[in-house]
Amino acid sequence: MSLKDALSKRPQIAPEVAPNQPQPLPSLNNHIQPYGDPSRPVSNSDLEKRAFATKQAERVVTIGESVILKGDISDCDKAEICGQFEGTIVASSIQISEGGSVKGTIECEELSIAGSVDGKVTSTKTLEIKATGKLTGEILYEEFLVTAGGEISGTMEKNHPTTPGVVSG
Repeated sequence: MSLKDALSKRPQIAPEVAPNQPQPLPSLNNHIQPYGDPSRPVSNSDLEKRAFATKQAERVVTIGESVILKGDISDCDKAEICGQFEGTIVASSIQISEGGSVKGTIECEELSIAGSVDGKVTSTKTLEIKATGKLTGEILYEEFLVTAGGEISGTMEKNHPTTPGVVSG
């Protein structure tokens, strides 16, 4: 009997994997399973919750260097302006990069300007103008920081938060 005949008559045994050894790679035809507890099946609602949480955590708007955009941006956590924007931006944090420009209304908690802004600006926490930044317009701020070289022109007013129970007038 030849070796080929002996091997073909030998019963086929599935290879066993030791518990501490890496598992074999899945076939390309197998369904992809997300990481987690392999004994717990993943439902569609679990996948939807994960997708929703990811969307909630990533509410960032970026306007690239060569982009010119007119309109309104609202309900985002962070806006990064590297190009040109005209309109209204409402976000928690806004960064105007060097070379970026905004003409319009800005409402935010934190604002950092290395480019140029012309319009009405309301910052309820910090407003920073970097050395290359230029801000022109009506400015309402809580905390203000200007690096040497930064330019400001217009009207400025410190935001005075109202104390509950006290009527100002």
